[in-house]
Amino acid sequence: MKAKLQKQLAYKYKGKLQYKHVIVIPEEALSELGWKGGQELELIVKETQLVIEPKKETLAESQPS
Repeated sequence: MKAKLQKQLAYKYKGKLQYKHVIVIPEEALSELGWKGGQELELIVKETQLVIEPKKETLAESQPS
């Protein structure tokens, strides 16, 4: 499987262009991982690699209010 990194203009602030970067992940990969749209992910940089994992819930987040 392949993914593509896209650079998109986010906004202009004080005359300077600000960008965001988006990784397009194929539906097949999302299905295999069990990930859903809007799910929070953690990014871990290891030397020259980017590891993306589902955000781990903290104890406070997992307890009902």
